[in-house]
Amino acid sequence: MTARTYPFDLGQFKCVSISDGIQPIDAELLPSFFAGSSDEELALAFKSHGISPDHYELQCNCLLIDTGDARILIDSGGGSFFDPHLGLLGPGLESAGYSPGDIDIVVLTHGHRDHVCGGVAQDDSMIFPKAKHVMVRGEWEYWVNLGDEEIRVMAHAEDIRFARHCLKAIAPQLELIDAGEEIAPGVRTLATPGHTRNHISVEVTSGDKLLICVADTMDLPIHIENTTWHPAWDELPERGIETRRVLLRRAAERNALIHGFHFPFPGLGYVREDGDGWRFEPFSK
Repeated sequence: MTARTYPFDLGQFKCVSISDGIQPIDAELLPSFFAGSSDEELALAFKSHGISPDHYELQCNCLLIDTGDARILIDSGGGSFFDPHLGLLGPGLESAGYSPGDIDIVVLTHGHRDHVCGGVAQDDSMIFPKAKHVMVRGEWEYWVNLGDEEIRVMAHAEDIRFARHCLKAIAPQLELIDAGEEIAPGVRTLATPGHTRNHISVEVTSGDKLLICVADTMDLPIHIENTTWHPAWDELPERGIETRRVLLRRAAERNALIHGFHFPFPGLGYVREDGDGWRFEPFSK
């Protein structure tokens, strides 16, 4: 696998979308990303978006924001030693002209392993040795306090155990925050619960330019067009639908560039009003 990077400017900030890799999704799992759809509706959506119902390659896009004063990474990816399909964030950073030691802050949007485990090496040392890791207090407390018996009966139990292990390893460099706090000048968190109970997004402002890093409030552009469809593993699906609509309305009204963690690389585009709903317009320089 080759590192993929996409540099772009947001006002005075230098940004880079960096692929941590691609997770292969088979025909059995793919429909579970769209709970709430009928077979016929989903087939039409797949055809419209050029998606094969037999196989899909799900992107994992991290985002680097260089404000000049701080280098901020939104999510650390999943790392390679648990998932061999991931772990390209490090090579991607270097391809973009940065080293892990350059990162000042890592913002963790939620506790799933493909977002938090890329900052921890196999020996539990920190990949980003100087970086303060930031996470919402309730999200952190939920995942690290899960007991083994609770996890045992949950879907994807091994993934959850691994994520919990990585989060505990991050603890010495962790700062817990409340949703809505400013991380650095121009970089603020937004409470966007639903996918997980304390999921956050990140809003970045430089001059008159605005970007919203939506993380997993929506996995694919199909979720922009069909806001009631959601991944089957959303913890609070009804709340997630409400959150998604609020975020889409905010992005459309303010002409915000959005960055989606699982959107087709580089994960960037605009939300446009379309009748009573919205559609996704990919970003181009």
